[in-house]
Amino acid sequence: MRYRTRSLAWHGQAFRFDQIKLPPQRFQDCTWAVSRQGEFIGTMNCAEEITTSEFDHRCNQWLAELFQEAKPTA
Repeated sequence: MRYRTRSLAWHGQAFRFDQIKLPPQRFQDCTWAVSRQGEFIGTMNCAEEITTSEFDHRCNQWLAELFQEAKPTA
């Protein structure tokens, strides 16, 4: 993915993904800092060579998994 910053809307909320510059890794994954309204909420790993569309899909999956885990169970 050629962008180093990407913003997405998910369920009406804006999320920002900023690539974190780390030393070269053994695998070609990039690490992204994820924030909402300026507050850091986590990191996401993603392959560097994916398309923008694939990246957006990965971001949506990551957010769905994060908020699914945060739901209280009855």
